[in-house]
Amino acid sequence: MKTFTEAKYHGNDLMKSESRLHSMQRSMDEMIQMEWKGKPTGKGTENVKFTTSPDARNEFLGAVRLLTAVDPIIKVPYDVNNAVAKAEADNIERICKAVWYHSGRNLQKPVHYELVNSLLRYGVFHLAIVDTEDLYIEAEKNNKMLSKAAKFRYKKLSESTPFLFQPLDPKCGAAEFDSLGLCAYYRETKMTASEIRSIFGDLPQIQNYSPSDFITYKDYWDLDVHFAWIDDIPEPIIGLEDNGVHNLPRIPIVVQGADGSLISPEAEYKYQPLLYGLWKGELWDRMNLELTALFTNLYNVAANAMFVHERGIEDSAITVDFDNVGGIVHLQPGDKLYPLQRDVFNKDALVGMDILDRLTQESTLYKQVFGREVPERTAFSTVALLSQSGRLPLVAAQRAGGWGIGTAFETMFSLIKDKQKIRTALINSRKINIDPAELPDDLIIDVTLDADLPQDKLQQANVAGMLKQYGLASNSWIRENILNIGQSGDMDKEIIEEQFVNKMVGEYLTNQMQNEIMQNIQAQAQAQQAQQEQQAVPEQFNPAKGGMPPIVGKGAIPATRPGQQPTPPSPLAQVMQQGEQ
Repeated sequence: MKTFTEAKYHGNDLMKSESRLHSMQRSMDEMIQMEWKGKPTGKGTENVKFTTSPDARNEFLGAVRLLTAVDPIIKVPYDVNNAVAKAEADNIERICKAVWYHSGRNLQKPVHYELVNSLLRYGVFHLAIVDTEDLYIEAEKNNKMLSKAAKFRYKKLSESTPFLFQPLDPKCGAAEFDSLGLCAYYRETKMTASEIRSIFGDLPQIQNYSPSDFITYKDYWDLDVHFAWIDDIPEPIIGLEDNGVHNLPRIPIVVQGADGSLISPEAEYKYQPLLYGLWKGELWDRMNLELTALFTNLYNVAANAMFVHERGIEDSAITVDFDNVGGIVHLQPGDKLYPLQRDVFNKDALVGMDILDRLTQESTLYKQVFGREVPERTAFSTVALLSQSGRLPLVAAQRAGGWGIGTAFETMFSLIKDKQKIRTALINSRKINIDPAELPDDLIIDVTLDADLPQDKLQQANVAGMLKQYGLASNSWIRENILNIGQSGDMDKEIIEEQFVNKMVGEYLTNQMQNEIMQNIQAQAQAQQAQQEQQAVPEQFNPAKGGMPPIVGKGAIPATRPGQQPTPPSPLAQVMQQGEQ
């Protein structure tokens, strides 16, 4: 077990061993940020139109956008015959997604954006797994006067996610591996005094620093000890009390490379980023020189004369008449006026540009991957094939990146089990408990970084439809392995809920339509009956058609002879009419 002094020496040796790697990584930054450090300088360059090629930056950004188009696909393998194992796997996947989401919110962008950026930019990413509860405890221990807002921030974070995933700058770190994996890690980075105070409180040794002053923070991990210190403090600020013994099952850091070979003795060859070929072959510098020469020549030639005047006689002058639209040029006898034939873009230089463009594509990604135009009447299958084959340089970063993220999740769950304390995570506005006793001992988490393109979606949908049609695979397998949809059981529930809602809405609309039809029929019947009653009233009082006068309906005595009127109803005796006895 190393002492603090031994840890400092070992960390310094690790940084020295990767100095060439870090130098190469800084060159990657220069190309991506278009900082041409090798441009010509000195006398004679005053009128040179320096032009920096954006090809390296465009290739890099295009590759990053491809691999960050969708969120990482997280899968926990389980026994298909064990319903309990499937439920546990789904719950672990939900926890992983919650931790990933909250880590991204804290970082202000999805975590895999930074990890993919680092893999393609530097050929490797460094990722720290930070216990949020330890952050809260450390802040309270080092700063007894924490404000209400500071306490709320730490407490809210620890209740939302048990751990944070924090990407680290590979240029500031150095890792040591043995046959079983990572065995030591050292980092030194610049931090402001304000950042140091927020983590470790008001250290007496940095009281004279202003909040914006930079301090070199150093951090060392191995399988036994963990020390952290700053240059101006002779003693460690982490690891002083217990001689640095961390007593953790794993180093909470993941170092994941992509292209390159770890068996190479040279650190520069262990991790090779996407733009390694452009840098090593100095193609980017050549492209900058070519563009600078072309545009300098264009500028200088365009500023010179544009026409040639051949005089027929000495002192012959040209007269231009602008009284007419466009103007008229009057020449003396024997004079000639014609445009100057200039070779602004040298043909050989253009050939050189074509060669550089081809080498750039062969060293990085073909333009068809980013939607470059293809010849007309090109079949869709041909376009899809070009896009897929053009992404081959991304396969290593895609596979290795997923492995690294999966390793980070496995490390996180190992730390949770080791701490033997129930933690909480906020998932879809609902808190769930993470019980270490319920976590499997041998946990494997597979993560996929998918390069998302429209033709891929179409192909996946077609394959899924055929597998379902011919009964070759279950819905769960198709969703997880073809459509990249996790938690198939949750998807089944959503589909059932959607179908139930659609059925209920359909039944409601059907009943409503039936009620409206019945109401319309009843209204029509009532209107027809009322019309018939109105027509029957004149006929029932027409004596010629056997009807009865209205007065008879009121109790009058009907007439017994033709021409005789009905006798009105009256309780008094009536005078006999003519013809009555």
